[in-house]
Amino acid sequence: MPDYYIRTPDHDESRGPFDPPKLQTLAEAGQITENTLYYDEAKEEWVPIALNKELKAEVFPQREKLSLKVHGEEEAAKDEPKEASGIHVEAMLAAAEGNTDEKRALKKKEASFQKAAALSCSGIGLMMIASAILLLVPHFSIITKAFESGAYATILNYPFVILGLFDFLMAIFLFLAVTQVFPLIRGRAMLTLGFGVYVGWSLGDPILVGLCAAGGLGIFVATLAQSYTIMLLAMLLGIGGNGYLAYLAIIGRFDEFFSGIQFNLIS
Repeated sequence: MPDYYIRTPDHDESRGPFDPPKLQTLAEAGQITENTLYYDEAKEEWVPIALNKELKAEVFPQREKLSLKVHGEEEAAKDEPKEASGIHVEAMLAAAEGNTDEKRALKKKEASFQKAAALSCSGIGLMMIASAILLLVPHFSIITKAFESGAYATILNYPFVILGLFDFLMAIFLFLAVTQVFPLIRGRAMLTLGFGVYVGWSLGDPILVGLCAAGGLGIFVATLAQSYTIMLLAMLLGIGGNGYLAYLAIIGRFDEFFSGIQFNLIS
């Protein structure tokens, strides 16, 4: 049974698709007439229903008119079905065109997810760049010396340099929209959240505790967020926390701390 798109002669906006039983329901409710146009796919044009005998017979079947003895009952019989049918038709049209509360809520949720997905890679990438700056800037002289002397392997003596290079590499992947690295980044975020908070607490520095907590939590939540609002909150925490930590590293706040953390694996 084919479906049809319909429109009125004086409007260009179409509705549908509707099968013949639904068109019959619309006709009974007074929503369409024989002059209503339907799209004929074979002719590729809009044609009045009246010109299609088969469709007209299905949509506007000939029925015997029943006369009721009591005039008042006849009027009630005319009015009540029409009102009920009208309500049914409006609901059916809304459902057919996706104009229901459930569909609108689903579309809104999908739009929110798409916005969050569009921000995720670039937002987390900025967080990872800030984290890389935090770890690499205090070791800048060590890295420069290793490259000038060609002793690249000595970098392995500094675990935070390796971690900083890892963060930088993850940032590159994220800017290239490689979302497969999200599990690795979540693990990295937990390291910032756990170790960073512990270091801040052991140093008696509540600001450092708060910044590490915000930075790690922001990265972790951003890799999971499916809502635009939650993504914005995660970006505020992650970029704010890691960005301020990067600023403190640039002004030399952590030079003394990082200078004492190294291995003697390679000379």
